Parts: sequence; structure tokens; C-alpha cells
Amino acid sequence: MIKNFLSLIILSFSIATFSQETVLSFNNDLKTSSSDIKDVIPVVNTETNEIAFFVADAKNVYGYKVDANFKVIAKITSEEKSRKYKVLIGSSASKNDSYRVFLTDKNQNNFAFVNFSFKDGATSLKEFSIGEDEEFIQTVNSKNQFYLISGSKLENHLYLYSFDEYGTPIKNDIDISALRFIDYKGKNTNILSFLITGNDLKKFEENTPNSIELTSEETKMFVRENSIFFTLDHHKMFTQVLEIDLDTYKADSFQFNKPALGEKAKRTNSYLNGKNIFTIAVTKDQFSVEILDFETGNLIKEYSASKDEEITFKNTAIIQEGGMYDAYRELGKTNRFLKRISKGNSGISARKVNNQYHVIIGGYIVQKSSGGMMMPFGGIPLGTIGSATVFFNPTQIAFNSFSNNKTTRIESLFDENFNHVEGEIKENAFDKMIDFKSNNKGSTVFKYKDFELVI
Repeated sequence: MIKNFLSLIILSFSIATFSQETVLSFNNDLKTSSSDIKDVIPVVNTETNEIAFFVADAKNVYGYKVDANFKVIAKITSEEKSRKYKVLIGSSASKNDSYRVFLTDKNQNNFAFVNFSFKDGATSLKEFSIGEDEEFIQTVNSKNQFYLISGSKLENHLYLYSFDEYGTPIKNDIDISALRFIDYKGKNTNILSFLITGNDLKKFEENTPNSIELTSEETKMFVRENSIFFTLDHHKMFTQVLEIDLDTYKADSFQFNKPALGEKAKRTNSYLNGKNIFTIAVTKDQFSVEILDFETGNLIKEYSASKDEEITFKNTAIIQEGGMYDAYRELGKTNRFLKRISKGNSGISARKVNNQYHVIIGGYIVQKSSGGMMMPFGGIPLGTIGSATVFFNPTQIAFNSFSNNKTTRIESLFDENFNHVEGEIKENAFDKMIDFKSNNKGSTVFKYKDFELVI
């Protein structure tokens, strides 16, 4: 939270216990100008658990380093602000007490990073570029390292840029020539046509709450341990997966069967969580959810319901939320649920909390108004200035979509063997943040260990 442009207060919302506490409060005493603060950029050092906060106004960037006990231990001021680079795409932390913030321009053609050295008390900006025939796809932050993903549709080449200790980009060619992918008709196709679409590809963090608006995307990216997974749900009967190993830069592909119902469905989808993949198929008459082992593809559990049946594995009412006329409604019958989710974009999300799986099943229809298509996520553009970009801060994007839900959905609880369990769906960390953040427009949500933090 930015309070009177001077103070930073950091609240911790525990994912496991749903508790809330203030863990840090300090004055932005480096700031002397009268210009308003535009954004706060958090960068977490995953090895030391230190956090660097970069507070930006129209003229300068002010850096504060906080240790694992939430004590301010270093400060720095930077005048290295280029108006050319306005979109945050990632960050990295090094062992020599420096942090880098990576940026691109609004057209995603030019790139740069600002290096903040708390050790030397100095900052610097360095520009870099990708190939002329390449298009920017996404970024990865893993083990304090930053990676940039690009590709060429024309050549069917995928590239992963890593960066050495001086920030020099190293171009790694990911060999995908032997990997086969199919389009929605089952014909061989170029995977770059799925990864480069003109729409920013969304990435997801493990066990962070995600709305159906996000998870209903046909192409998604996950980072687990030291691998990148792209999931493709364009085909009704298969989820296709591209895996890239960040240690070897080797690529592999495999696929998972979707429910047999998918052959009749307008849309099917999937979602990765831990060692499992959750798949869904929906028609106007019934829906089916299957949970598969991610290593073997074997079916673990299946749940389904038809329009004339009660959904016995739900822990909530059938909820319609965020429509054009009613903000919240409960629908009594399964046929009304199926009618709504089969017309739009269907999706499923899963996260593990306190040894139980919280699964959301549903769909949404993009609302229209006289002024054209409504913007998702409460009017927040996804590739904009600040930390809320689909490249830099997926937790913030998840919160924005979650707090502006426009879905028809049910929510369910399952034990570790995926047996349905009775019980009330508890508030998640985002639920507790909504009221706080709505009163503090400059705040930023980010992930820190097993907590969601808001500043």
C-alpha cells in the first residue's frame, strides 16, 4: 500500500491459515520530489528470502532491500528511467547483492534491464535485442534467474535467452524439429502458431488462486521445479504439452487424453497442479472431469453429471457472478449450470491447501456493451506500466481476475486421493485482500514463500 506517498506497509496473507498480519512498515525516506508514486516493484531473492522493493515515481526509482526478518538493510536511488521501456517483464537476483529489473517497450520489440547494485550503491541501464525474425513470447523467473522466450513462426524455431553475470544475453536454440503437434482438426501444425497469437500468453503459479477467466485459456504456461510446461487445449480429445528443461535446454512433447465426452463438446480444457493434470469437457447436456497422473497419464478419478442430475461433488451452490445485471446469483439446477458454461469459455482450476484440493469448475461469456467488448479484469490492461503484467507478476494478474470474477461456477473439495469431502469452502488469501486493496489503489500483490503479500 502507498500511503500519502511516504509509507509502505506490507501485509501477509497466509495461504494455509488465511490469517493476516502486518509484517513491515517503513517510510520512503529517499523520496524528496513532489511527484506521485507510480508503482512499487517487488523482487524476491529465492535463495536468501530477501526482498528488494523498487518504488517508482515520474522522476526516480527508490530501492529498499529487506531481509528475511522484514528489516530494511540497504537503500539505493536511481535516476536511470527510460521513457522508452514501460512494460515490466521480469527480474533476477545475483549473489553480488545486485538486482535486475527487465523491461520492454509497448510493441515488445526492444528490451533493456536496469541493474541495481546495493553493494556499490550504483545503478545502470543496458539495452539488448532479439533476432529480427523473432517474436517475444513470455518470460521465466526460476532460481533467481531470468529467461526470455521468443520464437519464429516462419522458421518454426523456439529460443530461450539466458543471461550471464554481466547481463549479456545468451541465445539458446530449443530443438523442436522432431516434436509433433496437431491443430483442432488433428492435422500436423507448427507449435509457434499456438505460442505466437497476438495475445499475451498467460502463465500460472503453483497453488495461487486463479479464476475461470484465466484458466479457460487454450494455451497456458506453467513453471515447475526447473522445467517450463506449455499446455495446448485446441484439440477436443487431447491436451498437448511442450516441456523445456532449463538445465539442458532440451525439449520434449507428450499428450493426455481428455474425457470421451470431449468429442461432442464445444470446448474442453485442462489445468496442471503438482503431479496431476485436471481435464474437463462440457456439453449442454452434461460435463465430465477427469484427474490424471501427470507422469503416467493414468486416470485417477472421474466425476460427471448430466442436466437432470444433482451435482453431488460440489461444496458450493451453482454461482453466477459478475454478470451484466446481477453481481451474484445462485442457480438451483444443473441444466442451468450447463446451459451457461457450454455457451462460453470453459475451464477448471485446482490448488492444494491443507492437504486438500480446492477445484473450481465453470465457464464465462465475455460481456458486451454498447461501447464494444468489455475489458477483462475490471478494465486493467494486461500489458501496461507497472507490476501488473502477464510477464512480470502472475500473482497480481490472478488477483485482478479473481476480484473481478464474471463466471458461472461450482467449487469442490477433494482429499489427497481425490475423494470428494464435505465441508465449507474457506476464504482464500485473495478474498481477504479484496476489501483492503479496493481502499488502497496503489497496492501490489505478490507471492513470497507460502504467503501472498500486498503492499
